[in-house]
Amino acid sequence: MRNNPDDLSNQLIAKIKEEISSEIKTYKDHGYEDDIDSRELGILDGRYEMAMQIENLIKNWENEQ
Repeated sequence: MRNNPDDLSNQLIAKIKEEISSEIKTYKDHGYEDDIDSRELGILDGRYEMAMQIENLIKNWENEQ
């Protein structure tokens, strides 16, 4: 059925997973050069931590189903 709520939820979750993967990859690919300041490093660390937390929440929800 078109626009089935389950289909829309699955599409949304897929997009969220894609964004989370992108955040994690950006963090891991970022070289910690000397020109990065502590504020920027703090922002990168915070974004990485949040992405990991959301990724773990989604995995837990999927395992409950």
